Amino acid sequence: MALTELQCSRAKPDSKEQLLSDGNGLNLLIRVKGTKTWVYQFRLNGSKYKLNYGNYPAIGLADARKLHAFAKQMLELGQHPAELLENDEARRMILAGHSRSEIEAVQYQAALASQQAARMTFSQAAQRYKEEWVDHNWKSPDKGFAPVRLHLEPKIGNLALDDIDAPLLRELLYDLRERRGVQASLSTHGWATRVFGYALEHNWCNHNPAQQIKAMRIGQRGKRTRWLTVPEIRRYLAALYQVDCYRGYKLALHLLLMLALRKNELVGANWREFDLPAGEWLIPKERMKGKKEHRVFLPRQAIAILHELQRLGDNSPWVMPMPTDRRRAMNGNNLNGAHAAAINAAKIEDYVIHDHRHTASTLLREMGNLPEVVEAALSHAIPGIAGVYAHAQYKEQRLAMLQSWADFLDQTMNEQTVIQATFRKLA
Repeated sequence: MALTELQCSRAKPDSKEQLLSDGNGLNLLIRVKGTKTWVYQFRLNGSKYKLNYGNYPAIGLADARKLHAFAKQMLELGQHPAELLENDEARRMILAGHSRSEIEAVQYQAALASQQAARMTFSQAAQRYKEEWVDHNWKSPDKGFAPVRLHLEPKIGNLALDDIDAPLLRELLYDLRERRGVQASLSTHGWATRVFGYALEHNWCNHNPAQQIKAMRIGQRGKRTRWLTVPEIRRYLAALYQVDCYRGYKLALHLLLMLALRKNELVGANWREFDLPAGEWLIPKERMKGKKEHRVFLPRQAIAILHELQRLGDNSPWVMPMPTDRRRAMNGNNLNGAHAAAINAAKIEDYVIHDHRHTASTLLREMGNLPEVVEAALSHAIPGIAGVYAHAQYKEQRLAMLQSWADFLDQTMNEQTVIQATFRKLA
C-alpha cells in the first residue's frame, strides 16, 4: 500500500532500522537515531545498487515519487540513475516537472561548457611559457615577448589551444604581414611555434599548428628597412623624455637619431675625440665598423646635448660613463631599456635603436639631400670617384644637412611639451 504524508511524518524510530514501502521499489528508511531517508535498491547489469534520494522531510513524499519515477525511466534505458540524480541542477529540474530529454540537454551543455573551461587557452599557455621559461632565459623577456602580446593574444588568446588550427593561424600571420610587414609576421610565427611547442611538451594540447606553416611562405628575412614616420618621430621623442630613467640615456638616444650614428660609436666615445668649439667629432678608425676614421659635423642641438652629457658625466673621460663607475665607458645595451620603454609608450612596433639610421637616411633623402652626402654622414662606403671625395669635400653640405635635420626634429616634436620642458639644458 502506498504511503501517506501523515504516515511519513508520524513514523517513529525503533530499536532497529525500519523500512516503510511506498510501492514500486520506493522505501522510507527509518534509522535507529530517527533519521528518515528515501532509498531505492535495484540491480543493473547484474550488480546490486542502493540509491539515496535524500532525507525526509527535506524531500517530501511527492518529491520522492518524482525522483523515483525518473530513476525508473533511466533504468529502463539501461542507465544508472545516479548519473543525473546526484547533480543538483538535474534534481531541481526533475522536481520542477521537466522532461528527461530537457534535463539531459541541459546537462549536455553544462558538461560541454565545463570541458571547454578545463581546456587551456592560448593566453594561459603563453603566460605559463613566459613565466616558466622566457623570464628565466631571455635577456629582455618583456621586449622579446611583445609579438605575443601585440599580435597573437588579441586574436586567439581566448581560444582553447586545440581549437586553433593551421588555417586560422595562417590567416592571422598573412594579415599581419600585409599590415606590419614580413619581419613582424615572421617574428610572430616564431613565437607561436614556441608557445605551442611548450604546450605540446606539457600535454596542454595535441598539435602545433604553427609547425604546419612554413616560414618561407610568409617571406624571407632581409635587411631591416624599418624607419619612423614623422608622426612616429613625434611620439617617440615625446615618450622618450617622459619615461622614468636616467636622463643621460634619453639624451644619448636623441643624439643617435640626430647624428645617425651606430650605438657603440657613441657609448664608446672619449671626450678627447671632440672639438666642441669647432663643432666636430673625429671617431678613430679603431671604433668604426669600416675601420676608417669618421668625422661628424655637429649641429647646434648636438653640441647642446654633449655639453649636458659632460655635466652629467661629472668629469668622466667618457661621453657615456657607467653609472656605477665613471672611469669606464658604458655598455651600449644600457640604452635598450629606455628605448623599449619609449616605443612601448609611443605604441611603436618592431623598431630597434639601429633603425634610427634607417629613419635618418630615408627622411634625409626625401628632403632632397644628395645620396652621396647622406651616405657620407652615415659613414657608408661609397663606390667610384664620389667615394674618394665624399668624406672631405662635403663638409659644408653635411653640416648643413645635419643642422637642417636637427631643426626638423625640433620642429616635429616642439609642441611646447618636450623640447622646452625637458630637452633644453637643465638650470
